[in-house]
Amino acid sequence: MRKNITLFTMIGLILLGCVATQPVQKTEPEPTEDAKNKAQEEYSIGYEYLKQGKSDEALSHFNEAIKLYPKFYGAYIAIGQIYRARHEYAAAESVYNHTKKIDPKDTRAYEGLAALYTDQKKYGEAISEYSTALQFDSTNVNILNGLGFIYTKTKDYEKALSYYFKALKYEPDNLVAIKAIANIYVEKGEPDKAVNYLETLKAKKPEAVDVRELLAKTYLDLKYYDKAINEYNFLLTKKPDYYFYHLQIGSIYAKQKKYTNAEKEYLEAKKLAPDNPLPILYLADLQISKGKLVEAENMVREALKISSDNNYAYVLLGDIYERRGFQRKAVWDKKKTKSNIGEAKAALSLLNQAETYYNQARDDSQFLSYVRTEIERCDIWIKQLKEDIWFIEGGKK
Repeated sequence: MRKNITLFTMIGLILLGCVATQPVQKTEPEPTEDAKNKAQEEYSIGYEYLKQGKSDEALSHFNEAIKLYPKFYGAYIAIGQIYRARHEYAAAESVYNHTKKIDPKDTRAYEGLAALYTDQKKYGEAISEYSTALQFDSTNVNILNGLGFIYTKTKDYEKALSYYFKALKYEPDNLVAIKAIANIYVEKGEPDKAVNYLETLKAKKPEAVDVRELLAKTYLDLKYYDKAINEYNFLLTKKPDYYFYHLQIGSIYAKQKKYTNAEKEYLEAKKLAPDNPLPILYLADLQISKGKLVEAENMVREALKISSDNNYAYVLLGDIYERRGFQRKAVWDKKKTKSNIGEAKAALSLLNQAETYYNQARDDSQFLSYVRTEIERCDIWIKQLKEDIWFIEGGKK
């Protein structure tokens, strides 16, 4: 918080002389070359911290940079990025607006504000900032892609496509635009157009790994499994040691219930990336599909030793305990007697444990929808079991 105050105090001091008209205005002395060089050093150190995800340390050095050189445009942009990443929107907005005044024709502050407004779904304000930026740099691909993204979000697909195609006019290999165009066709319910578009690019650049990866993923999403496998096999000729391609091929075999083939691919991925938890978790997921819950749990525990906060692992533990709880509940449902009450209580305990694991992954957007559905399912069974236990035990509290 003190760093925020320091920054805002500095910006306020810089702007103070511009607020009121003075009979005689003092011009700030230009920093010496030595001061500018030291500011650049501070910025470089801050940038390295930022790449490591150490935003507090980065912010400290960026602040030092603007103390030494109050018109250091790049340092302000970096500070705005930090505040935006922290969702400190008011702070980021203030920094970007101040930065625009340092150099009104540099588009980076406008882009930062537009991205900030897009995060907050203030699409009108975002479009305004991007449009202003385009007046200074009409060929800026980041700006064009930003406008395409906004119009995709507002489902104005034709306008979105126009901006993405314009971006490709200036930068034909821009993967952001290529991927966005394919995704728009899928969103519009025109998957064949998405495939045709990517296949056309593939024909033009058959060795382009980025295009082939995107085509493989699109085939996979559209359940064109054989074509997806062919693409991933091609990609393996280019990057034979890349474990993730084996995971993708294995996931296709798993969807087709070709479990032996899937396991072979997952084991190859594990061999290529022994310190990565993902191949182990894919193997665990496969064991769950086969009903081998003990083996699955052992694998998840192994993965958690590598990555103790892996949300996928906790989702799988939720699945394991939910299945165990359902199995015990099924035994109880067949024979609801006092002598069998242990099955109901065991099921209840297992389902409660399942919810505990699911809740550990609840903040992960990747799993949020799935976790909510499974918790709701568990809640229904837990309620039934509690009512059964209460009834069988004669209404005891």
